[in-house]
Amino acid sequence: MSLRPRLDWVGVDHWNTEHPHVHLIVRGVREDGENLVISRDYIKEGMRDRARDLITQELGPRTDQEIRRTLERQIAAERWSSLDRQLARDSTRSGVIDLAPHAHSEPDEFQALKVGRLRKLESLGLADQIGPGQWAMSDNAEATLRELGERGDIIKRIHRGLTERGIERGAANYVLAGESLDDPVIGRLVAYGLDDELKGTAYAVVDGADGRTHHIKLPDLDTAGDGTPGSIVELRKFDDAQGRRRVALAVRSDLSIERQIMATGATWLDRQAIAREPVALGGGGFGAEVREALDRRAEHLIGQGLAERQGHGVSFSRNLIETLRRRELDALGEKLASESGRPLTRAATGEYVAGTYRRRFKLASGRFAMIDDGLGFQLVPWSPSLEKQLGRHVSGLARGDGGIDWSFGRKRGLGL
Repeated sequence: MSLRPRLDWVGVDHWNTEHPHVHLIVRGVREDGENLVISRDYIKEGMRDRARDLITQELGPRTDQEIRRTLERQIAAERWSSLDRQLARDSTRSGVIDLAPHAHSEPDEFQALKVGRLRKLESLGLADQIGPGQWAMSDNAEATLRELGERGDIIKRIHRGLTERGIERGAANYVLAGESLDDPVIGRLVAYGLDDELKGTAYAVVDGADGRTHHIKLPDLDTAGDGTPGSIVELRKFDDAQGRRRVALAVRSDLSIERQIMATGATWLDRQAIAREPVALGGGGFGAEVREALDRRAEHLIGQGLAERQGHGVSFSRNLIETLRRRELDALGEKLASESGRPLTRAATGEYVAGTYRRRFKLASGRFAMIDDGLGFQLVPWSPSLEKQLGRHVSGLARGDGGIDWSFGRKRGLGL
């Protein structure tokens, strides 16, 4: 090893871009016991050169044919490439790339490849031929090509996510920057993950109720939420404590619309059916699926005696959401009481809820927490602030809307 001390490391292979790559975390300790500090230059260039040498020793040198094939693939690439970097190095101080043959210089074996690449850049408006064998690249060529490359990666990411879920959507309905839209983005979560491993930013692909498929950039994985593919999510926009605009995904239902159709509890579909301003549905894509699911859910509720047809519409029973919610919670409470031997109790508005937070349940009616006081248990609406208290004693005050104002130690958190 060129660094001498022994290094601890862990690596992970990534195939989330056009170029498969490896991420390494390296830690070393000097002979005096202090942490090994590696210079930026060695991290930037030295490690790459050393890795190249080791790979060459193991696999042998790259053949001229392999190198040429790699460069040939870059001629038509709509992204910043090593061929572009070489052209940038070839340019003079005045910005001229001189590929004209000269009697006193050796012929450039890659001249045809460079000319082919410049022709491609010319078609993109990123290079101009200014004379016989002489070219000039645009000042914004690198930035534009990197943007095009990112755009291509996003399109492939959306397509891959949809394909893995067996969903067919046309590329014409892709929205590549869903986070910048003024309109609400609500739909089915298709995929999410890290967007930039170095910066820690994240992304999500949402099959929108508006009939379009949205790629959304997020500040980090925490803001991607904890929904699973198939769940119903909404992109929320808000100002943080410093007044900065933030975005985050909020889970509106852990159940897919297919599971909601016959569900016992109060579903997202039910809330849409009775909402004064329901989510606007597109004519195709997920919007069409939601419209069909709403019809099937209505038929199910009619069979349950909770709705009836009136003309061309459907009339739902009063207190539909509360009725369905209570049915689901009663069924779960009965099951848990049978398992634990303790009764389900309920807190009225203004009463205290106290006990140990035991479990979280993802129901059709939402997320609920089991609070066990040793004599019985309660099922109360779950909130993100509660999750850190799993296995601990918590207490709070029941609100009129069914939520709980939690108190953790001396702090008091609002259960949203």
